[in-house]
Amino acid sequence: MEPELETFRDNVDSWIKQIRREFTEFADIPSILNENTDNIQHNYELIYELKDEIEELKQEINALKLIQIISLKQKMNQKAEEQPQA
Repeated sequence: MEPELETFRDNVDSWIKQIRREFTEFADIPSILNENTDNIQHNYELIYELKDEIEELKQEINALKLIQIISLKQKMNQKAEEQPQA
């Protein structure tokens, strides 16, 4: 066989191998994209859950503040009532 034909054949073989390799890489992309999409969706769900929990904690903190204010007012009123008697 002529050397040029042999070289051409080797080149065609290497091109075919390269194309197959690249198609294999492209075949992996959809599974990677699906995994990333699932991860992103899961992260958003976690973020929304945490956002709801933060809102609940804010409400609880406000309730505790009100309880503390009421308690302080009661103590002040109690002291005010005790002072004139003394």
